[in-house]
Amino acid sequence: MKQTLEDFLDHLQYVRGLAKLTLVAYRNDLEHCFDFLSSINVGTLEEVTSEHLIQHLTRLRERGYADTSLLRHAACLKTFFAWLLDENRIRQNPTDCFPAGQRAQHLPRTIDETRLGKLLDAIDGNQPVDLRDRAVLELLYGCGLRCAELCGLTLHDIDFESNHVRIFGKGRRERLVPFGSPARKALLRYLQWRNHYADAPERKKTQPQLNAPDAPFFLSPRGKPLQRAHLSAIVRKRIRVNLPDAEAARVTPHVLRHAFATHLLDHGAPLMDIRDLLGHASVTTTQLYTHISTQHLQQTFRACFPRAKQ
Repeated sequence: MKQTLEDFLDHLQYVRGLAKLTLVAYRNDLEHCFDFLSSINVGTLEEVTSEHLIQHLTRLRERGYADTSLLRHAACLKTFFAWLLDENRIRQNPTDCFPAGQRAQHLPRTIDETRLGKLLDAIDGNQPVDLRDRAVLELLYGCGLRCAELCGLTLHDIDFESNHVRIFGKGRRERLVPFGSPARKALLRYLQWRNHYADAPERKKTQPQLNAPDAPFFLSPRGKPLQRAHLSAIVRKRIRVNLPDAEAARVTPHVLRHAFATHLLDHGAPLMDIRDLLGHASVTTTQLYTHISTQHLQQTFRACFPRAKQ
């Protein structure tokens, strides 16, 4: 089974072009399933039945997995066994009986434009971590980046002449996203520290790659590439600490991406342009933001229109 898993992941990476983090999720989900199959003495994939897979999903539910996680596991199994069938590695697909379940559509969470601007402007320290955190948050919000996209930025990806950033999104789709003057100012201040850090004589022997065009743009104070966990910590430290508890718990790095899209829509940006800026494969995904954008209009209508109260 292990070799089959590696072959499947190679297919997802090189044929379908899935992102690294998606591949990690597929591996984890399938390894959990393989462990379960081994525990009930199922030795080959040809022996797997729909009953075995339902038992596996039932066990995950009993362990407290959320419905969204169960749907993801089921979708992973469907994709895997469909590939096995296409490759003639099995004669029957045990997931054929699975329902075509869909996740419930939840409106993306966002944060008020004025409040977010004040929270970003409050980060005004001159320490390296202050400069980096301000640049990170300005770019997450100012370009609507996914966490993995920001962590994957290199020195070559930031163009200060045209004020845009080159992004490789899901499926390795490339896009160029402009950034405004607040983000430019924050990025240049951080870059000044970063270049000084990279050029320090004591670092040249240990990490000369920090100056290479393909070196990570965002670094920890120790010169390590920024990871997704760091972004969550930055949001907790810089944004959530200044919000009421009930609201703070809902703010994540991805909320800044939602805010980017919602605020663009509020100011009249065409939906198709927002789709391209976000890197969505389909405008259907982008249309979710139209529901948020009209919420303030609904609130005004209910509060001010006489017949809305009757």
